[in-house]
Amino acid sequence: MFELSIFSLDTILNFGIKMLAFLAGLAALIFVHELGHFLVARKVGVVVEKFSLGFGPKILSFTRGGTEYLLSWIPLGGYVKMKGEEVGEEIADEKGSFSAAPVMHRLAIAFAGPLFNILFAIAIYYCVFLVGVPALSPVVGVVKEESPALAAGLQMGDRILAIGDKKILYWEQLQTIVHKSPGRSLDFQVERSSGNTVNVAVTPVAEQITDLFGEKESVGLIGITPLVRNIIYVKEGTPADVAGIQEGDILLSVDDTTIFGWGDLKKAAIDKPGEALAFRVLRDGIEIVTTLTPEAKIVKDIKGKSTKVGLLGIGMAGEMVTERYGIFGAFKRACTETGRLIYLIAVSIKKMVSGSIPADSIGGPILIFQIYGEQAEQGFSELIRLTALLSINLGLLNLLPIPVLDGGHIFFFLIEILKGKPISERNRERAQQVGLFMLLSLMVFAFYNDIMRIIT
Repeated sequence: MFELSIFSLDTILNFGIKMLAFLAGLAALIFVHELGHFLVARKVGVVVEKFSLGFGPKILSFTRGGTEYLLSWIPLGGYVKMKGEEVGEEIADEKGSFSAAPVMHRLAIAFAGPLFNILFAIAIYYCVFLVGVPALSPVVGVVKEESPALAAGLQMGDRILAIGDKKILYWEQLQTIVHKSPGRSLDFQVERSSGNTVNVAVTPVAEQITDLFGEKESVGLIGITPLVRNIIYVKEGTPADVAGIQEGDILLSVDDTTIFGWGDLKKAAIDKPGEALAFRVLRDGIEIVTTLTPEAKIVKDIKGKSTKVGLLGIGMAGEMVTERYGIFGAFKRACTETGRLIYLIAVSIKKMVSGSIPADSIGGPILIFQIYGEQAEQGFSELIRLTALLSINLGLLNLLPIPVLDGGHIFFFLIEILKGKPISERNRERAQQVGLFMLLSLMVFAFYNDIMRIIT
């Protein structure tokens, strides 16, 4: 007798769900991008010969309106083939060809793909905020010593109802107002855990903090952190899972450290890899103590510095409320969120090019697959928001001035507008060869990083 498979049915099903989520998300991003090229090309009178989702041999195809629509075997991409698009392509009749179209039309076609990716992200966020998305409540956890909050009398468990005439529903609103108000007295309307409502004046002090990219910036701070200790996610096979931690538990303490948020958990457990720690949790009104040993792992920060940390395998959140808006409010919030992510991704690309962010942080399809799988485990809302983020990422990356990418074509068309004549076919062909080499090198490097992450 022998085992037909070394994998359990649950493992196979879990992998299948992750792969389905990955392929569906990737197909959506590619389809939207190519749809932008397709619709604008048709609008300006350029003939589209093929519209393919995927590369390589075709699985199925049909022809309609003079365009062949294909689904191909290799799902890592797609393309729109327009008449007269290729360098050196010979055509008997230039009518409806890409090469014969006015330069502004060609520019619009090239720009349409990235634009549709951005619009797709806005559409996703619009639906997300219309339906509602979990957001952290403005409930105070830790009040730091010698802070403006402590001096004003804020306490653990206080719920911030309003600042001045601005109603506060989510922690992010509170944080934004405080960050923008160093040195300015703010009137906090606070609901105590007893149910009483009081008003306290708090003046944020200007302090230096480190942003996502390791850069210093001056913001207003009052010395509070949100109350975050509800276990909302336990990853299978991790130390937390082995220790019996369950979703829905409230983490009260680790050894002698009371947990009010991630800062407490970091000092008590994440910074203690390999140590057996006593985790005290509240489950259905009953306190339970279990031993958990954080798994030691070497990770790199944004600047590439290696640090040993303890992995637990849990996700924590505070009291959550639903962030929901009306028809117009959801559109405004969607545009704001998309704009924020465009800025963050653009800065990330700039810092990566300049070397401020280590090159080994670049990821490829394997990393995207892993992230899609993790988000799929946490629900459709997380999965669809990841798709919006990747759509913005795809749109911005395609705008880089690299030949063979949309940004490279746009760059050539802008030169043509300035010079009054197109770049020669020979120069374009050389540039595309260089661009193709750069793109393939980047893909190989991304695959290498993905594999090294798995190995290490």
